[in-house]
Amino acid sequence: METEKTKLFLVLVPHRDTRLVLKNYSKALLKKGFTGAYCFPWVAPIAPLSRPLNPQELKNIAQGIRKSAINGKFNTEGVKTIPFPLGGNNEFLYGPRLDLSLPPGFSIDDISHFYTTTVIGACLLQDGKNTDSLPCPPKLAFSAAAVANMVWQPVSITAQDTKSEAFGYKWKIGKLFWLPKKINACFIL
Repeated sequence: METEKTKLFLVLVPHRDTRLVLKNYSKALLKKGFTGAYCFPWVAPIAPLSRPLNPQELKNIAQGIRKSAINGKFNTEGVKTIPFPLGGNNEFLYGPRLDLSLPPGFSIDDISHFYTTTVIGACLLQDGKNTDSLPCPPKLAFSAAAVANMVWQPVSITAQDTKSEAFGYKWKIGKLFWLPKKINACFIL
């Protein structure tokens, strides 16, 4: 087994109820013949990381993201395809489009930039795949979400008997830091 370069991301993890809806959407994509439907967790990449963020940094980001939610909710609209791992050539992450914005002046050391538009992963596509025939993703609105560090690693496996290569992916999502609840004008962790 040969592993390729590991990448680290900050991700937004919707509540499990929302992830269940996305899991069913991935199932529909798999039935249409898109084998990458279960190759990515149902999360949205927010930023590339050079190191894992510590708990206090994740809490600060959770508060900043909560302040940016419109009426306390995050909405997806339409579908988007973005290069993944962001900057790579041959793979694309496909899923419901999610617009995120952080308050002006918000910054965390060692994060050079946040993605302003991302997708909640529903399918990992190889270059050249036509997405016109795909079923439209469900429209989502959710308020419960968390942020976390995520390790992402493509893995290629060479079968000894056939000398053919297969590709797979592994990931690990770190401890979840839930976005605070908004009660009146205050945020409660």
